[in-house]
Amino acid sequence: MFYIRTLLLAAITTLGLSACNFQESSTTQSKNAAHLDHLAIGYQKSSLSAITLKSDPTLLKKHFPDTHIEWKEFPAGPQLLEALAVGSVDFGLVGNTPPLFAQAGNKKLLYVAYEHYYPKSLGLLVHQDSSIQYLQQLKGKRIALQRGSSAHDLLDQVLRRANLTWPDIKPIWLAPADARAAFDQKSIDAWMIWEPFQSVALQDGKARVLTDAQTFAPSYSFVMAHPEFIQQHPQAAKQYIAAANDAAKWVVQHHDKAVQIYSQAIGIPKDIADIVVKKREQPTLLYPINHDVISAQQQIADRFSAEKLIPQNIKVAEFISSATP
Repeated sequence: MFYIRTLLLAAITTLGLSACNFQESSTTQSKNAAHLDHLAIGYQKSSLSAITLKSDPTLLKKHFPDTHIEWKEFPAGPQLLEALAVGSVDFGLVGNTPPLFAQAGNKKLLYVAYEHYYPKSLGLLVHQDSSIQYLQQLKGKRIALQRGSSAHDLLDQVLRRANLTWPDIKPIWLAPADARAAFDQKSIDAWMIWEPFQSVALQDGKARVLTDAQTFAPSYSFVMAHPEFIQQHPQAAKQYIAAANDAAKWVVQHHDKAVQIYSQAIGIPKDIADIVVKKREQPTLLYPINHDVISAQQQIADRFSAEKLIPQNIKVAEFISSATP
């Protein structure tokens, strides 16, 4: 009997200690989330929700009340992930391709959430007076694009559909602003680009869309984070997703105001900003990463690896954050 009482006492003590440890761990995580002093968010001109959050700090302060928010603008996803990989940025929204190039380059990053990418927001532009009418006529042409961006993936798919390969064209690796200048000067024949640059280029009537993403596989954009940041602040991912979704819903409820904010923030006319905003899914919400999304990303990664566009095989599933359900 004494032996049994001793075992029971030991078990109760162990359970008590485990409960204390669990409470301590939970408290520590809560403190980490509550005492996040500084949050650096990377964004691009295409990131409407991020720009809305930046323009109306109350939307973000609701979820990060005691946190200083720093905003850092980048010309495209690859540059944003370069900063994220070295810890200069905590969160950032990018297209489907930048994470794959970063992962193949052994960069530190995690997929946190995804949103649906509207297919009309990415397309291949040619000059209005260009002789190019069919995809097969891209052979030998100078095509500008940002290396490692979503434009890289779509152009790869376009070439495959036209039975062309990368050696059949002359890729000109340019960031969006430089590509726009080259397009205006007609030093390139075509330009694979996303919004808002696409609508701005179309507005003056000197460009037309040869093809866009509508007839290709569905695509996604992703919120990415640095692994160490997620480890130290496990609740921050959920908080940021909630804030971004609040902003997305706000955009739908206050369309005219959202257009005005977007127009002023990136310096484009309101009528073009209106076109860009209306092209998006309404509302453009963030969701936890699921199997279908991982599978879609893996298919792109496998295609890139087979075509030697990235230096090694990668497994997308190994880079999914567990901080969101």
